[in-house]
Amino acid sequence: MSRLTTDRFAPVNLSPQPTIPGYDDLINKLQEDDDKRFNFLKACLEKLGLEVSAENATLPTLSSIHLSAVDNSQVSELLYAWAEVIDKENGEEFIAGEADRFCIQSDQDGLTLEDLQRSLPEADEHPARETGIVDYSTITKRVIAHEKALPTTEMTPRFDHKLYFSSLRRFQVKEDGAEDWGNILMYGDVVTSTNSLLEKNPKLISKLPTGFTFSAATQVAGRGRGTNVWVAPPGGLMFSTIINHPAHLAASRPVVFIQYIAAIAIVEAIQSYGVGYENLPIKLKWPNDIYALDPTKPASSKTYVKIGGILSQCGYCDGSYQIVLGIGINAINPRPTTSISDLLPANASPLHLESLLARIVTRLESIHAQFRRQGFSENLEQRYYRHWLHTGQAISLEAEGGVRARVLGITRDWGMLRAEETDAEGRGTGKIWTLQSDENSFDFWKGLVRRKQ
Repeated sequence: MSRLTTDRFAPVNLSPQPTIPGYDDLINKLQEDDDKRFNFLKACLEKLGLEVSAENATLPTLSSIHLSAVDNSQVSELLYAWAEVIDKENGEEFIAGEADRFCIQSDQDGLTLEDLQRSLPEADEHPARETGIVDYSTITKRVIAHEKALPTTEMTPRFDHKLYFSSLRRFQVKEDGAEDWGNILMYGDVVTSTNSLLEKNPKLISKLPTGFTFSAATQVAGRGRGTNVWVAPPGGLMFSTIINHPAHLAASRPVVFIQYIAAIAIVEAIQSYGVGYENLPIKLKWPNDIYALDPTKPASSKTYVKIGGILSQCGYCDGSYQIVLGIGINAINPRPTTSISDLLPANASPLHLESLLARIVTRLESIHAQFRRQGFSENLEQRYYRHWLHTGQAISLEAEGGVRARVLGITRDWGMLRAEETDAEGRGTGKIWTLQSDENSFDFWKGLVRRKQ
């Protein structure tokens, strides 16, 4: 995953201003030196020890979004559920979400591949190459509902729907308590953000069942913690899953634990994916990051690098907390990204994004079912600690004047980080601190817990 920082003073992002003397000449001069500017920035990043891609990539055009299901009738049922929020205009059907507008089309209408290609946003609707900064909220997102057959690989060249659904059925048979999640899938080759398109449009998601999953090959405005925005290129597994959590369970099964059970599911799913995956050195950083032992460094150095993250966003609808659980994992991304594929031994089973998505979704459903039955039980707690990086770690609590402490674990009631104050010799004083994940960030390398700004 690559962080996106928008340069508002790049020439592509500046519009001519005929009324301002010399402004257009300034844009032309900036354009003449733009390659030098990029090369200088790359040199600075390389000087800092970072690997930089040799290519200058431009943001791709948004694609159509494909809605499909393991049973085609489930697509028809969802369209029926959406009927009360669908408006008709000039013979087409739209859902006017709170942040985005969706045009709903069906393969029942006899759409051909050429029709689907023509349904992509028009060039003047996506001015990225012309004007730089794009207001994606103004672009209508087109959803193709596949009521007759699954999308072909010609329609979704970066995603094989047949492989995904066959993998899903195979893993559901093996996974206790997994039978529904992932059965309805929305997928786009290029989207803004799976999390944003769901979370920011309550009208769209109010009718979606638990386990509804939305995946993409490329995200041009991926969501991170806080205000972080990411460009997520092909090769990463990026998806969001809807979890409707009944409000009456919130006291005994707090929503905060969703990020913890998701973390368990990701690691266990990867390590049970196939031959050669069992001992992959993948760990959890509190509260919601996935790390792996850096394959470019000596194993003795115990240097870890981030390969994924979890973003849990919560709303409320009809007596349930509606959670949009976003997950991004570097799976087969090329260097300079560190991915799961970089960790695999020579005899490992081939890694396919479609199968990995199915594996994670089925394990997530199974663990969530256990969580609903038992809460964050001792079993789940121990499975979490088995993979996390922090047991006994010495830390400094910035908000408490830099007091030294050591990590004990997380509390099983509200999922807060539990730490004990230590003296100058590193011995526990008996004073316990509990820290909320939403209010604090953890710099693992500095051993520093600080308040979010």
